[in-house]
Amino acid sequence: MVSKKNLNFKRLAEARTNKVLAAINNLSKLSNRQNYDYNEKEVSQIINCLKKEINSLENKFNSQKIIENKFKFNLQEKDI
Repeated sequence: MVSKKNLNFKRLAEARTNKVLAAINNLSKLSNRQNYDYNEKEVSQIINCLKKEINSLENKFNSQKIIENKFKFNLQEKDI
């Protein structure tokens, strides 16, 4: 059985990911040289900013795994 928290995660993750994808698609429309003038430095700044945020996102999800992997003795009643 899927938990309510997991259902909420999936629902929100799909909606928010689709919003991000739409925003990236919208941003990519700026690449049309017939409508816009830009240089490689400006493009690099945009791409680096996006990559930094993706790395931050990945680190936030991975930090949860680090917490779960901490060492802990399994004490039994006879050991206490």
